[in-house]
Amino acid sequence: MMLARFFAGSIRRQIALLAIGPVVLFAILGIVSEHLAIKEPESVSQARSVAMRIELVVDMLRSVETTEQKSTILDTVTKTGLQVEEVPAVELHGPEQPLEDGDFLLEIKNNLSPATDVKIRSGTATGHLKEVLVVAVDHDAALAFSPPPVVPDSRITDREISDLLATMALIVPVILLSLYGSRMIASPLLRFSRAAQDLDPDKGAERPFEEIGSLEVRTLAKSLNDMRSRIRAMIEARTRMLRAISHDLRTPLTRLRLRAERSGEPSLRNALLADIDALTLMVEETLVYLRKDMSKENQLRADLPSMIVTACNDFADMGYSVTYRGPERFAYPCKPHALKRAIANLIDNGTKFAGHVDVELLVKPDRTVSICVTDDGAGIPAEFQANVLEPFYKLNSARNDRRGFGLGLSIVQDIVQAHSGTLTLANATPHGLIVEISLPAAEQIIAGSRQETRSPGTVKV
Repeated sequence: MMLARFFAGSIRRQIALLAIGPVVLFAILGIVSEHLAIKEPESVSQARSVAMRIELVVDMLRSVETTEQKSTILDTVTKTGLQVEEVPAVELHGPEQPLEDGDFLLEIKNNLSPATDVKIRSGTATGHLKEVLVVAVDHDAALAFSPPPVVPDSRITDREISDLLATMALIVPVILLSLYGSRMIASPLLRFSRAAQDLDPDKGAERPFEEIGSLEVRTLAKSLNDMRSRIRAMIEARTRMLRAISHDLRTPLTRLRLRAERSGEPSLRNALLADIDALTLMVEETLVYLRKDMSKENQLRADLPSMIVTACNDFADMGYSVTYRGPERFAYPCKPHALKRAIANLIDNGTKFAGHVDVELLVKPDRTVSICVTDDGAGIPAEFQANVLEPFYKLNSARNDRRGFGLGLSIVQDIVQAHSGTLTLANATPHGLIVEISLPAAEQIIAGSRQETRSPGTVKV
């Protein structure tokens, strides 16, 4: 519960806690370790313990009354790991074996009571024990003690522990902040960017970004959802308005046509009918552009050559010079009506400004598809080729524009993009225009369609 509240809070507070928390924690651990840590090596502590045991054994032997009690005590002490042997007091005489500072036997001797008569020897007279401490019991007897092996000192000192804690106090926050930045900041932003690339204002859930996570991420998701709703409402309002205007224009245009046809002056009647035809064509093209039928059409596996030949024959039947080159059969997954409209628009655009139009279908080795519509007209200067793809843009100076209102290529561009393709324009040699539709391989279209079908309507962040 507390962890959920933490991740649902502000990113600034989370970062501050992750940056400061480990430093404070390791500082506290350092202070505690300073107070609780053993200030002396293990060998010193063990030497003090052995010295206490030796003094206890000596005191016990001084108080025993029988030889059996003495033997019992010595056997018991030996079983604990402290080897002991009774020796004559003469072992205390003579020079002591020299030892270096820090030797375990010397440490034990230093921890014995100052009143204790003790000498360090290399061994006993009997030779049973080596490296012993001889401690006087009375005037006639002494005990030779051979202590157990010394426990090695710890390899990590208090200073090293403090340095380690200080280093961890610097490294851990960096690691935590890196993991936190990757998980809580970068990951949601990557999901947002991927979702924004695939987001369609006309399709999908009403609020596609799930508003979960930290405060800032939830605020961002809510803002994106609100922005998408506003964009959808704005597009729908604009579409409704333009459709209503275009639809309402048809009635007065029909009345004007009827009145113009009743005119008794042929020249005036012809001029009026030409203007009415131009207005009607503008209304029809606007309605086609706003209809967006390609977004609702289902994807089917259609025969591209048959589709292109049908479009070419429609214009050839009207007297235009249109030819097709390419394979006779090729099945391709697409939205047939929308793609046929795009090809027809390109052919119609060529027949307006040229005498002959050639349509070529090419299936490349990588299985991508290219549809080229080439005419023998005047072409379009390179600096204006990007502009003519914009809605309602007309370039009268580049081509002898007699009809159209700048929507044909815009409609083609939308249809091609809906098929994940690209539309490019280039001037032909010696003159003319080449418009190429490049479509991805059929396998990529099918895989993308399956992924879109499986993807949920809401993007989790």
